[in-house]
Amino acid sequence: MEIVLIAWRNLWRNKRRTLITAASVFFAIWFALIMRSFQLGSYELMVNNIVHAYSGYFQVHAKGYWDDKVLNNGFVNTNELELNLQKTEGVAGYAPRLETFALASYGMQTKGVVVNGVDPDAENGLTSLQKKMVTGQYLKPDDSGALISQRLAKYLKIGVGDTLVIIGQGYHGATAAGIFPVRGIVRFPSPDLDSRLVYLSLPVARNLLNARDMLTSIAFNVEDPGKYKTVAKHVNSQLDNGLFEVMTWEEMMPDVVQQIRADSASGLIMLGILYMIVGFGIFGTMLMMLNERSREFGMMIAIGMQKGRLMLIVITETLFLGLLGIVSGVMAAIPPIYYFYIHPIPLTGDMAESTIRMGFEPLMPTAWESSYFIAQSLVVLIIILMVMFLPVMRIRRLTVIKAMRH
Repeated sequence: MEIVLIAWRNLWRNKRRTLITAASVFFAIWFALIMRSFQLGSYELMVNNIVHAYSGYFQVHAKGYWDDKVLNNGFVNTNELELNLQKTEGVAGYAPRLETFALASYGMQTKGVVVNGVDPDAENGLTSLQKKMVTGQYLKPDDSGALISQRLAKYLKIGVGDTLVIIGQGYHGATAAGIFPVRGIVRFPSPDLDSRLVYLSLPVARNLLNARDMLTSIAFNVEDPGKYKTVAKHVNSQLDNGLFEVMTWEEMMPDVVQQIRADSASGLIMLGILYMIVGFGIFGTMLMMLNERSREFGMMIAIGMQKGRLMLIVITETLFLGLLGIVSGVMAAIPPIYYFYIHPIPLTGDMAESTIRMGFEPLMPTAWESSYFIAQSLVVLIIILMVMFLPVMRIRRLTVIKAMRH
């Protein structure tokens, strides 16, 4: 306790030096937290857009369906399968789908589309499809109408109340043809999805495709997004692995995962450069402090203070300096990080357009997690401990006579 009190008093004998050193740590942790929070926030938004736009956190398919996405590679949705999925812990909901490719036509316009037969309530629970409505009304469970994406509607020059013609191939080569009144128009951030999606209620899609009780996939939502891989493993353990496969969004979209990893690596390099600069700054400050206090240290050793005790006092002083900078930096970073977590920065111009083209919302949010606050604080503290080692070791080699002459 005595060492702690001495170290604390020594800090404020030279307030300018103390404040300059603490300020360097303050700005390091502040910039690191702000930069990393925006980076992690953009990743969270990207994943959220992917998961809640269409894919879910993971999906169940028939074995081999993902490599050859045709209706004949679907599976029969049995009561046993439903019971196994319902009793799996961690599942917040799931959306059964019957998906195939077809031609959609209105008037003189025709385009290839993805026809998606869904349970409207389950799909809305997973992807918030109803919130994507631009005009019209949402599908009912046994609705005979269709929802179409906005860009597709513009291409076909079709509106709510008009009749959409769908022609394709059903299960086992059966002819699939039908006419469906357009109930509503939905909008997706991704141009790719927005230009080709048609939604039908699941019973109507099965009737169109002559695919009774068939599904091509089941997409899942989870209670805790951080544990979706564990939940996926639990679901996989409930299924016959010879008939079914469970794929997470990362396995279905490896290009997005690679993009996130590459961007994260570049961010960590920038943080490393920032920490290196701060480390050298603290190292220089420590050397300057020891040179200025050489006479003081010499006198203390001359009157009987042990070098080990003196080293411990200097180490304690340095820890106080580091903690002062870290705590104040974290406290100063919390308000802007939380503000931009609640109110993300909207992107404009070319940056917004390029973000939308990639299928993501044009926003820059921050992440609000305790983990990276703790991680960045520990990294800065470790750097401080590392850079103070060499200067403090000079005390061990200190000669009283030389120090008194300094």
